[in-house]
Amino acid sequence: MTDSSITPNESMATSAIIAKGLVENLPVIIDGFKSIYALRAKEDAFREALQARCAELQINSQNFSTLVQGLTELSKNEGADEETKAMYRDMIRSLFDLFALRSRDSSAFSDFMNS
Repeated sequence: MTDSSITPNESMATSAIIAKGLVENLPVIIDGFKSIYALRAKEDAFREALQARCAELQINSQNFSTLVQGLTELSKNEGADEETKAMYRDMIRSLFDLFALRSRDSSAFSDFMNS
C-alpha cells in the first residue's frame, strides 16, 4: 500500500490509534522523561566533581614535582652534612611512596568509572 492509496478515513483512524496510545501511556512517558532528567542532573553533578578531582590531582602532581626537585637539590648541597642529605633522600622516597599510593587509588577510581 502506498501513501497515495491511504484514504482520509484510514488516516484519521491511524491518527486516533496513535493519539489513544500516547494518552494511555502518558504516565509511563512522563516517568521516562523524569528519569532521564534525574540521570542528566546526576551526570552533570558527577562530571563537575570528577573535573574538580582531576584539577586537584594535577595541582598535587605539580606540587609533588616541585617538592621533589627542591629536596633533590638540597640532598646534593655540598654544605649539608651526610645525615641531613640522608634525611632529604628519605623524604623523597616517602613522597614517591605516597604518590604511588595516590596513583593506585586514582587508578582504582578510573577503573570503577570505566566499568
